[in-house]
Amino acid sequence: MTLLSPYLLLFLLILPGVWWLVRAIPPQPREQRFPSLILLRQLTTTRQNAAHTPLWLLLLRLAALALLILAFSRPLYIPPRSSHVPHNLILILDNGWAATTHWAERTEQALALGEATLRAGGRITLFLSAPEADGHMPSPLHPSSPASLKQSLATLKPQLWPSDRLALARQLQNPAMHDILRTASVMLLSDGLAQPGDDALRTALQDAASRHDIRWPRCALTRLSLQHGTPTTILAETLPSCPPQMLHLMGMKLTPNGHFALQASTLIPTNTPRPFNTQLPHNIAYDALSLPAIAGPAGMVLLPGTAAQRRVGLLHLNGDDRPLTGGSFYLEHALHDITPYQEGTVDSLLPQHPTIIIATDGSLPEASLNDMLHWVREGGILIRFAGPDLAHQNQQGIQGDAAALLPVPLLSGMRQLGGPMSWGNPQPLAPFPPNTPFAGLTIPHDATISRQLLAQPTDDLSRHVWATLTDGTPLVTARQEGNGLLILFHITATADWSSLPLSGLFPQMMERLITRTPFIQHHDTTAHSSADTLAPWRLLDAEKTLITPPTTVRPLLTTAEQTADALHPVGFYGGAAQRHPLNLADHQPPLAEEPALGSLQQAGRAVVERPFWPGLMLLAIGFLLLDMFLSLARAGILRLPRRGGTILTIGLSLLIASLSPISHAAPPTEQNVPPAALAIRLAHIQTGDAATDDAVQQGLEGLTRFLNQRSTTHLDSPVGVVPGRDDLAFYPLLYWPILPSTQLDEAGRQALSNYIQHDGMILIDEMGAGSPLDGSDGHATRSALKAATSGLPIPPLMPLGEQHTLSHTFYLLHDFPGRIAGQTVYVARQEENDESESVSPVIIGNGDWAHAWAVDSHGEHPFAVIPDSETQRTLAYRFGFNTIIYALTGNYKNDQRHYPEMLKRLKNSADDTMEGPTDEGEAP
Repeated sequence: MTLLSPYLLLFLLILPGVWWLVRAIPPQPREQRFPSLILLRQLTTTRQNAAHTPLWLLLLRLAALALLILAFSRPLYIPPRSSHVPHNLILILDNGWAATTHWAERTEQALALGEATLRAGGRITLFLSAPEADGHMPSPLHPSSPASLKQSLATLKPQLWPSDRLALARQLQNPAMHDILRTASVMLLSDGLAQPGDDALRTALQDAASRHDIRWPRCALTRLSLQHGTPTTILAETLPSCPPQMLHLMGMKLTPNGHFALQASTLIPTNTPRPFNTQLPHNIAYDALSLPAIAGPAGMVLLPGTAAQRRVGLLHLNGDDRPLTGGSFYLEHALHDITPYQEGTVDSLLPQHPTIIIATDGSLPEASLNDMLHWVREGGILIRFAGPDLAHQNQQGIQGDAAALLPVPLLSGMRQLGGPMSWGNPQPLAPFPPNTPFAGLTIPHDATISRQLLAQPTDDLSRHVWATLTDGTPLVTARQEGNGLLILFHITATADWSSLPLSGLFPQMMERLITRTPFIQHHDTTAHSSADTLAPWRLLDAEKTLITPPTTVRPLLTTAEQTADALHPVGFYGGAAQRHPLNLADHQPPLAEEPALGSLQQAGRAVVERPFWPGLMLLAIGFLLLDMFLSLARAGILRLPRRGGTILTIGLSLLIASLSPISHAAPPTEQNVPPAALAIRLAHIQTGDAATDDAVQQGLEGLTRFLNQRSTTHLDSPVGVVPGRDDLAFYPLLYWPILPSTQLDEAGRQALSNYIQHDGMILIDEMGAGSPLDGSDGHATRSALKAATSGLPIPPLMPLGEQHTLSHTFYLLHDFPGRIAGQTVYVARQEENDESESVSPVIIGNGDWAHAWAVDSHGEHPFAVIPDSETQRTLAYRFGFNTIIYALTGNYKNDQRHYPEMLKRLKNSADDTMEGPTDEGEAP
């Protein structure tokens, strides 16, 4: 321990003077009034004067003054220094998105290492691996004192984009750093994620005197990604060889105020791709997917489009909805995993104001041509497919509005490839041009074209071509018409003219047209026009909320595969009505572990410097308050109770309260006292299933928060227990979720029996077994419940009704739903002639209350309730509220039935007292 202001200890020399001064000045005499002069006769004639302050009070005041002097001298605890503290230390702190986990431990480790070097008289240089928001790498920091180092680290936060190891290597290869590196010890506080530039950084550090790579648990790193394909899949990715775990996935909807609202939730395993349409209801439009357990952009995927972009109509023409042979059949399968859509005719779709209409081969009704053309010119997007009908119309001559609904004029006839009368073989697709919505898509080798309609060669034909065959003939053409867009596939939507509708490329092309076409309406083969870039609209911050982008963010280039970086952070680009998302995992390789850049070390518990003066100051203030209290009591201003122990209790309480900050500076010690012995807590019996246990923990935390906000009862955080291993006597209520795998050993059975016999209460929940949400008949769960409760002292049960105390302990309830509504709840049976209702030791139901109560770290409800949304959730909270009050107070509410009789007896007793003595002369 050291003193930052040791000269202030000289004030301790004035303590003898204070002693003499206090002893020389007697306290003020105390006046005492006697009720009678008779008491004066009993007084002795010995005269006593309070000439001196009591010794104990004098010592208390001197101690308070000494503590104040010590506090102002600022004592500081310095951990023992290692003998190998480097004199020249280079700290490299990864501060990209992957360093979000264990960020507090990373900065504390850096502080501990830097303080040791600075106290030894050395110098440190702090490098950060992630660029700033303007794209430039932060300059190295050279703190000269532990205080400046602590201040610098306190202002740092992990960035929301990846680190740039290559730019960091260039900083270290600066000629000015060459001589410093040769004598420096490098401490790399790594995030453990392999990134481009690792080799360059290793080369830049090869001349260092020593290199140490400090790592944290690798499996805490998780990244959510959406992988487009057939079908679209969701992946919660961790580093290879990490054990699988179940995570909560939430489907979110963007509200008009810019926040995300929960639409649906499910569980997904890590490192296992899951189809999007099977994990979440596909009839709901989602704007984002979120893993509540993962902070920042790594735990969220933004989805393309808004409600306006998702208004897609599928136009039926000339019986094209025939199974397997109709064009709508293939389009429906392609759109199934992309977006909701409406089906119908021109007259039924146009009144619904769709943004995109997809039409297969067929003749548009003459009466609807003008309406369709007007809709396109107002901003609609018409996607058409060629075929025999369009080829026949072209031979007859297409004019007027029908010609205006084609992006390019067509040649008469149909080109056939690969047939007995053809001149060539079926043609594959050429790579897509970079200035089209299809840029970057991988073309399968088996996607070939055998028939097509040819476009007439014109001077500006190349400006309208979005896809071609390898021989250069157009496959997809597009043209702007007014404020809208016309797009034509020169093939059918069936497998008659090509194998494209049978390949995985077809739904990817349709997805690009639906999500990106509104942004690419002008094209220039020589330069990027303004339509090729998307201005930033809203960015995702560390709390997973959308914020206004700063001026440093650059527009997103749609003609290239842009990855998230400092100049293009994760968020929405393009505007409020037409949004394009950029996610953290877009165009990124799978997660891989970074090779060690030096001697690998696991991060330990960092011991940093701890100041003592805050605790000493509080302790001195506590002594002064105690002195003031006792002085007022001795002067007669404050009346003391007869028992002097009260004074000691108050004094000790003040001392303990003031000493508490000092105790934090001392090394932690293990305590065997259960947490529930110090505070009231709820508990749940652990099932062994991580997903269920996490959900139940969140549920009890949500219920605890609800109770604390709406009553004077204060519960601490709930805990999970194992009967037979943990002491259950401290918990007023146990929540027991029953799963098909639930088992109870003999020790657990005995512990639960003792718990019930000693007035404990158990809420047994079958977690919605047999309900539509569960998807089973519930037989396995009921069998597990019967086996687990066998031998427990459970009384006969009856359905919970409106007359039971539990239904009106606090809230008046007529129904007791959880996540599932309509389930019967059972309590101990009450005898018909028994007016005094006994407290039920068990409550058994199938409502799945924990998922209805659950609240995540952001205060959101990760699980939807079925079917009544938030009203049902409110009733579930109220049932949980009543259950806790019932467990804490029993059936006190049942006494209300006896209030009339009790008041009557009190009234009769008062009347008898007013009548006076009875005839026998005795008091009644």
